[in-house]
Amino acid sequence: MLKNAIPVIALLSALQAQDGLPFEIDIRSRIINESKLLVNVQVTNLVDRPLDYLEGFIREVNSQGELLDEKRMVILYSYEPPLQTGFSSTKSIAYPLPGEKPNSYEFHIAKLKFIGESRVFTWHPKIGFIRID
Repeated sequence: MLKNAIPVIALLSALQAQDGLPFEIDIRSRIINESKLLVNVQVTNLVDRPLDYLEGFIREVNSQGELLDEKRMVILYSYEPPLQTGFSSTKSIAYPLPGEKPNSYEFHIAKLKFIGESRVFTWHPKIGFIRID
C-alpha cells in the first residue's frame, strides 16, 4: 500500500510546487460623461522580486476578435518607487465611446526590469520570462 502512495505523493508535491502566474492583470472599463470610455489596467506583482520598470501594450478587440487598436502603455517607470511583491500599479487610457457592441481590451507585457538589474525581460504566459536585452 505504501509503495502505491509514494508516486501519488510525489506527483501531488510536484504539482503544488509549480509556480503560478507571476502577474495578475485586471482590466476594467467605465463610461465617463457618456462620451468616452476609460480603461484601467491594474498589474499585481506576484514575483518574489520587486520590479523597477513595466511596460506593455493594450489591445482593443471587437466582438469578432479583430484587432482594432494597439497602444503602448507604461505601467511603472524607473523613476517611480519599485513595485514590491503583492502590490499593484494602475494606469488608465481613454477611448472614444464605442457604438453598438462594446469592445474588449487585453494587456500584454512587453518589457520588465527587476530592481538592481540591467537586464530587460519580456513575459509570455506559456513560455515564461525571456531575456531580450
